Amino acid sequence: MARSGGFWAGMVFTGAAIGAVVATGYFVATNNPVTHDETCTVTANGESYVRSAEQTNYAALVAAVAAKRGLSTFGSTVGIATAIQESGLRNLDYGDRDSLGLFQQRPSQGWGTEEEIQDPYFSSRNFYKHLAKVDGWESMRVTDAAQAVQRSGFPEAYEKHAPESAAWAAAFRGDEPFAAVNCDLEAVTAPSTAKQFASRVESDWGDGAYEVVVLGRNDRAVLLGVTAASGEKSDLDAIANWSVGVAGAQAVASVTYGGDQWLREQGVVPLTSPSEFAGVLVGVVETVREK
Repeated sequence: MARSGGFWAGMVFTGAAIGAVVATGYFVATNNPVTHDETCTVTANGESYVRSAEQTNYAALVAAVAAKRGLSTFGSTVGIATAIQESGLRNLDYGDRDSLGLFQQRPSQGWGTEEEIQDPYFSSRNFYKHLAKVDGWESMRVTDAAQAVQRSGFPEAYEKHAPESAAWAAAFRGDEPFAAVNCDLEAVTAPSTAKQFASRVESDWGDGAYEVVVLGRNDRAVLLGVTAASGEKSDLDAIANWSVGVAGAQAVASVTYGGDQWLREQGVVPLTSPSEFAGVLVGVVETVREK
């Protein structure tokens, strides 16, 4: 992650509007007694699909790692479909015979050590490394591309996940605008930090793809500004949808981009005063007060 230009600069509030975004995100995350179902919904091409916050977090990771490797949105689709079929988008520590992880890769078949395979970044990179070696994979059906890597006993099994996987991939790669992903999450109980969020951005998307700067902070939360190196709107839609998708894991309380804002316990709400920041605003809860 490029930190030139002052990653830790701007640690005081730059105005009432920024302070309000941080405060709103924190208030929503700590004072609303309504029960939430800890699920996320993606909507694309008029169809909606629902996954748990944990599953959505891994879908976001798998989609972004494909981008980091320079693969197309279809590559993300194949990766997500494979992870749904193999593990239900969970980083499993068990499986058929010695299969492990998101993609159920086997140490005995040369996919890596048990520890390596249980690292979702390693297993995702491993999957895409093999996918990229398949001649013509981008013109194949999802199930044929996945099967060329996985060599499953059920070669047609991946295809049933193709429509859902395409929806998640489109959202996390910016082919669908913010807010294609909408999560309904409980209050933050495990806080995070600006540095941890920026590190996650870099791990998923690669060094220099996005810049994260601190725009404001109070005693509970921090407001981050995220910009895309490409300057493309699609890349900003991608990181905005991704930020919602990883909210459960990264203590994200609010995401603001364009004319919409996602709030952790309220979902997507229209902005009465659109942000003037030329990027995505992300509120992260750094401190949780004991009740």
